[in-house]
Amino acid sequence: MLYAAKSDITIERVRALVGQTGPESPMIEYKETWAKSIARGVAALANTYGGLVLVGVTDDRRVTGVEEDVIKRVADHCSTKIEPPWVPEIIPVPLDENSDRFVLVLRVPPDHPYRPLLVEGVAYVRHQNTTYPADWQRLRDLFVETGAPNGSDNAWTIRSPDLPVGVDGIQDETVDFIIRSGLEIPVSRDAKWRPLDERTVGRLIGALNQSPLDSALWGLVLGDLSSGDGQRFQRSGPNNGSRTVSLETWRAPAGWPHATIKPVTGKVEITVPGGYGDFARSLRIQADIVVRWSAAAENPPPWWQISPDRLGGLIDATVSTLSDQEVTDSLAELAGIDVLAVPQPRIVHFRTARAVSDVLATTGLRQIPGAGGARGAHLLADPSCDLSNVVERQRQVKSWLIQIAMDAGLEGMTQLLEG
Repeated sequence: MLYAAKSDITIERVRALVGQTGPESPMIEYKETWAKSIARGVAALANTYGGLVLVGVTDDRRVTGVEEDVIKRVADHCSTKIEPPWVPEIIPVPLDENSDRFVLVLRVPPDHPYRPLLVEGVAYVRHQNTTYPADWQRLRDLFVETGAPNGSDNAWTIRSPDLPVGVDGIQDETVDFIIRSGLEIPVSRDAKWRPLDERTVGRLIGALNQSPLDSALWGLVLGDLSSGDGQRFQRSGPNNGSRTVSLETWRAPAGWPHATIKPVTGKVEITVPGGYGDFARSLRIQADIVVRWSAAAENPPPWWQISPDRLGGLIDATVSTLSDQEVTDSLAELAGIDVLAVPQPRIVHFRTARAVSDVLATTGLRQIPGAGGARGAHLLADPSCDLSNVVERQRQVKSWLIQIAMDAGLEGMTQLLEG
């Protein structure tokens, strides 16, 4: 609801949200009617993780609504009490088709461009379900933090992957494609200074090894085969300091001919930036899937190609894993925040070593004359899409597959997916 189109915010969705979240959370506040504390709640959300204020919902979660004139009172109140003056987006949602009462949905974006917002000279913040004045240390942090300038999107903090190169600096010719996604997660004040907890990292490893991504990697490798070799996610790499964790996995069919080149590898990195004298403001998790199936092809190589449904399944498993409850619970614990403040993945990078039309199986697709040559795609999620919901996630993945095809100059993906 924080990102959905206004027309999609219905009283049914409001009731469902209230029923799901239970008591107030770090990102949701209930107000039965207009109150002087609304401006404090709005400012506190803007100064913390963003969120929603629902006016017309009681503390015991009854949706009662308010009269229409409360809309103006709320807007005037925020404009006069918040410094610098700011009014959140206010969406009136009727209780039913002919009702003269509304639930007011006040939307506070998580990347407000100005911090801190003050109310009567005080910077309020949220912790759990409580609004309270920031202490001097948190106030100092708010003044040095910057939101997204001019409302720009921070999804691009997860950058497109570079194709691997060998020790000679030449591009690794065995790579077919790379899929990358990830999250940028706010870190609580208490967690800024501390190293990544070893037991929680172990819990995250266990969640990854039970995730949809683990199953998808096995499925990609085995296909119709009965057996394969592999290593599940475990710590690896030389840079596993107290603030960085690197987890790696690989899969190969039984009897794979190359001992050093694995057809499917996965790497998950968790990083809390900063170090001595430089505390973190965010935790980043980045997941890379690298596919090198062509490494086993005969010479001259009949390039291995991945079918749209398998590519879609791999992308689906990647974003599903980053939205998985066990994974997000572990990340929230590492960052010292409520799990509701852990965002969902907003971006997927699909990077190919050759033209997409040489990597993607094109049966049923048509090349547009004079088009093509793309070597991947940058895929942004609809921010109103709940990627933890299988129906909404698969709808989003289908949209991404159509984008990949169109960027590559290929028509017919829509009809192929409908079939």
